[in-house]
Amino acid sequence: MAQKDFISRYNQFSGYFWLLIAGLSFLLITFKIITEGAETWLAYYVVPVMAILMYFTKKWMMKRMQRHLNEMAQQKKESKV
Repeated sequence: MAQKDFISRYNQFSGYFWLLIAGLSFLLITFKIITEGAETWLAYYVVPVMAILMYFTKKWMMKRMQRHLNEMAQQKKESKV
């Protein structure tokens, strides 16, 4: 049971990590565009977009895995009865 709790916490932490990366990179890129100009830094907006995509992918995969675990537990319970 402790292993499951660790994995759940890790998954939750890594989801928030991607949001943090998206927010910080967005702020840094915006600051650089204001101070240095958009010619160089505009293309770097790909980084926060990718981080947000990673967050939603992680969230989707966590829900998918939870459904799978629930189905397996249900099948195990039905096979014992």
